[in-house]
Amino acid sequence: MSPELMRRILTALVLAPLALWWLWLAPSPWFEALLGLVGAGALVELVGMLSLPAGSGFAIAALAALALVLAGAHATLAISLLGLLWTGVLAWQSRRAAEGALPRAVRDVAMAYWLAVWILLFVWTLLLVFQLPHGRAFMLGAFAGVWAADIAAYFVGRLIGRARLCPAISPGKSVEGALAGVALGAVTAAAIWMLAARVSLPLAVGLGLLLAVASVLGDLAESAIKRVAGVKDSGTLLPGHGGLLDRVDGLMPAVTIAGLAWIGF
Repeated sequence: MSPELMRRILTALVLAPLALWWLWLAPSPWFEALLGLVGAGALVELVGMLSLPAGSGFAIAALAALALVLAGAHATLAISLLGLLWTGVLAWQSRRAAEGALPRAVRDVAMAYWLAVWILLFVWTLLLVFQLPHGRAFMLGAFAGVWAADIAAYFVGRLIGRARLCPAISPGKSVEGALAGVALGAVTAAAIWMLAARVSLPLAVGLGLLLAVASVLGDLAESAIKRVAGVKDSGTLLPGHGGLLDRVDGLMPAVTIAGLAWIGF
């Protein structure tokens, strides 16, 4: 076993009990407080990863939008406000920028905003689901499904992966690993939802597949941004896993889309 894999496993073993307690047992306001910390950490990592000009201004604006969501504001209000604030910071910073620096700054801010929107939607969706009668069952199934998809994709890809999934974005990911991840992720989530929330088999499987596919695409989206930024990980907070954003990249679109579908049903 490689040292990198050992660090990855040890970090997961330390974080797993805390994550399970938070999803299944944490009362309010502890649930919201830890969710806020995750969202804040991911947003700050995002600003740092892309080395946005006047980074503190972008980070403060992002944290203000997150605070709005945590205070109960609709996600569209927070996202709209974030767009306006970031445009203002970009405009102010561009007054002193070197000639020719604006195109790159606009590109980086646009990429950061795209991912920041998913972070805010992720936090907002969890706050909504937390209030539902079977909200904890959904969260447990969704998180377990994404984690199972990630584990299956990693190990199956290393063992039998041959066809590259998207080499320009992430050379290490394989089609075989992605298919195994989608299959195990969907089955894991569906099984938990059927047992803990009495969800019907067709609905559980459908939501599970939606969740698992979204997690794979979310992981690719963050990988694409890291490739453009020229970094391997979003941070160094979690040994063997990179940064906090690296651990929630698949969860953000998966939990958001499946969670809003869950609320609709």
